[in-house]
Amino acid sequence: MLAAAPRVAPDAPAILRGPSRLRVLDLLRFCAALGVVLFHFGETRAWGTPNAFPALSAVTMFGVYGVRLFFLISGFVILMSAWGRTSGHFAASRIARLYPAYWASVLVLGALAVAGLITDHRPTFAELLANLTMLQHGLRVRDLEIVYWTLWQELVFYVLVACFAAVGITYRRCLAFLGGWVFLLVIAERVDADLLQAVLLPFSAPYFIAGMALFLIHRFGGSMFPWLFVGAGWALAIVSVLGEKLPAVDRFGPALGSALVVGVISLIFLVMVAVAVGALDRLDWRWLTALGALTYPLYLFHHHVGFLLIQALHGPLGNRLALPVVTAAVLAVAYAVHRLVERPLQPRLRAALERSLTADAAAAVPVPPMPTPVQAPMQTPMETPMETQAPAPLAEAPAAYLPRGG
Repeated sequence: MLAAAPRVAPDAPAILRGPSRLRVLDLLRFCAALGVVLFHFGETRAWGTPNAFPALSAVTMFGVYGVRLFFLISGFVILMSAWGRTSGHFAASRIARLYPAYWASVLVLGALAVAGLITDHRPTFAELLANLTMLQHGLRVRDLEIVYWTLWQELVFYVLVACFAAVGITYRRCLAFLGGWVFLLVIAERVDADLLQAVLLPFSAPYFIAGMALFLIHRFGGSMFPWLFVGAGWALAIVSVLGEKLPAVDRFGPALGSALVVGVISLIFLVMVAVAVGALDRLDWRWLTALGALTYPLYLFHHHVGFLLIQALHGPLGNRLALPVVTAAVLAVAYAVHRLVERPLQPRLRAALERSLTADAAAAVPVPPMPTPVQAPMQTPMETPMETQAPAPLAEAPAAYLPRGG
């Protein structure tokens, strides 16, 4: 496969293949979110017991790795989104995408928590205010919701890509960017540099790096360097996850538990490889876009809302009926947030941000050119008349452009 890969020029045009929108990514994002939902619902103490679904939890416990799939997809999609854009337009698109549903979640879940409908913590006003910025992790303020920690990882990644876009994204620069990221990542681990680790994101970086490399493969065709970065991302991801405390090891034993986790991470990479090489292009049904639209609000709202509903319903309905009912309820909440918050606010916020990028152009007042002075022809003293005719008055300069409202 690698030997037959085409050579790629540094600024080669895109190889357009398959559908213009990769709806299979919408499906994968929804599956990742649903995996996280089922993991949280299976493990939550809202059931009143830590072992509400003994058999089911043996499968749903691996839903926690849906977050890794999110990061892998994000590396792919964010590079695709930033390609050919200025850093300002990229930032406008990301802010408009992230913040409307996020603000709604902070306000709604914060109001529920302040009213006493909490999962484990009643936030202070300062915590709510910090969470509204999405910068609470940097401010060392507690997340209002446990799922918010991934947003900080995404936010730092977006800043890195925005800085890259300011330089100008090309194929060769992508390779240099990824190579530098891998190298600095291991250096930061070696010297235990907190600043580098805060910027380079050792937890999620292997997935972001591999996702970006997979987009290069998808756009330009397979070649050696992108495949090497995919392999490096997979290796770093496996090394990292095996260094964690794995619930699967506690449940299935060290050998089988570790093998299952490695298998899940490897399956995530293999699925995204299939996307990159076009093997899943046939999954192009329009309804997948609707599933993708539910993903972000579902992720933001499911834990708090699900906890409260499980607490209220598992008694009268029983665990087996309460689980699908609560899952359907959080999907309905996600749909409502998408229709009532994201669809009306996202385009308006993005348009306002993009207008703001050119606010200085509207305020600029062009200065009219200075008229060229009229000079009389050189004359000798003998030719100079006693009386000279006054020069004709200069034409009036055009009025300066006045900005609107000025």
